[in-house]
Amino acid sequence: MILGLGCEPFIPYASNSVNKTIMKKAFICGSFILVFLFFFSSQWVPPSAQAQPSGEEIFTQGKCARCHTLGRGRFVGPDLLGVGERYSRDDLIRWAKDPESLYTERKKKPINEGYPPMPPMNLSEDDAWKVADYLLEYMPPQGLSESGTIMGQVRNVTTQKPQEGQDVVLISYMGDRKEERHFAKSDSLGVFSFSSLRWDRSYEIMLFHQGVQYVSGKMVFLPGKDEITLDLPVYDTTSSDENISLRSLNLIVYPDNGGSSVNVTSLYVFENSGDTVFTGEQTDSDTTTLVFSIPEEAENVTFSDSVNPEAAERKGEKLYSKLPFLPGMKRIALGYSLPLSQIGEKFSISFDYEVGDLAVFVRKTELGIRVERSGAVAEEIMIHDEAFLKYVLSDLNPGSVTVGVSNISFLKSNMGKYLPAILFFLFVVVGVMYFFYGKNRFSSMNSDK
Repeated sequence: MILGLGCEPFIPYASNSVNKTIMKKAFICGSFILVFLFFFSSQWVPPSAQAQPSGEEIFTQGKCARCHTLGRGRFVGPDLLGVGERYSRDDLIRWAKDPESLYTERKKKPINEGYPPMPPMNLSEDDAWKVADYLLEYMPPQGLSESGTIMGQVRNVTTQKPQEGQDVVLISYMGDRKEERHFAKSDSLGVFSFSSLRWDRSYEIMLFHQGVQYVSGKMVFLPGKDEITLDLPVYDTTSSDENISLRSLNLIVYPDNGGSSVNVTSLYVFENSGDTVFTGEQTDSDTTTLVFSIPEEAENVTFSDSVNPEAAERKGEKLYSKLPFLPGMKRIALGYSLPLSQIGEKFSISFDYEVGDLAVFVRKTELGIRVERSGAVAEEIMIHDEAFLKYVLSDLNPGSVTVGVSNISFLKSNMGKYLPAILFFLFVVVGVMYFFYGKNRFSSMNSDK
């Protein structure tokens, strides 16, 4: 398992051997999923209601500080202390907003020798102004150390005690290249420390606890700071799934515009209500934590849990997730496509867990797709100018939802696509009939005459 520290959250991964199935990277209906999450997420806050970040926050929390220092020497990119002596404010805004325009203007890429080209930052005009002003006004504080320190405490959340004697590994990076490993062991209070660290490196922490690997996101020393302090939570493990439940499931049935297939996306929200990491059942030197049913005809299967999209394996009509499950919520998106030529008039979408709330969203097309279930009542809604039928069901046992397809509507929606082939087929049939029947008949009439 991997936990994210510093800049990023500490997240768990399976530490045992994972038999990875290569999944397609392109997510089915990916853009529609984003629209759906944007439209229905209770976490979304209108931009006007959000606190506007300062130039310092944009620099340190975005990508800038991962490549540049301020007064601490070259890093992946050049030191930006005193950058106003080399560039005007307008140039700095262009660097922050659209560096490619500077490369084009000067006909040179990169402009600064010995450094890689600067990638696009995709900052707004307002944010680019703030970053430029921050760089022009920045003054390094007095009394900073000549090197940095990363310290923290390893805490066992399950036992509610410090984790004594925990081996902690610190990995240093130059860009994406691993360089050195530093080792420490936590004391009786769970405290560890790494000192004399260089400014021009990024760092990552890794540790193992009860067979689960924890790895942090990359960290850098921010301008004016010479210490990074971390709180590293670890959990004991369990193979029991008694605290695992499926809180909600949203199914999106999205026929493609050609009418040849139906894309299905399932958005799961699981909860681990315990205080241990669920590591799943051990079978043949492998583990399984969550199971998902998919139709045998499913194509282009994609799986995403925001951690490791390849830590899942398909076996027939099942997809097995192998990642440990931390206490709290886990959101998973599963997508696949179904060829209409193989599924006929109806198909089933199965789920392997009891579910509190199930919502099905079916895009309205001439295919006439509908949910066939007793008590399922459709409500027509609009999502970004597209019409959907929404079905809501509650407190369901493991089972399936049957989705019907109207053949008449299917023929109608595909008439334009298949009409030339149909006409050609009819023309061939008529020709054959004439050849074998009409020609003999005319020959017989001539003989009679």
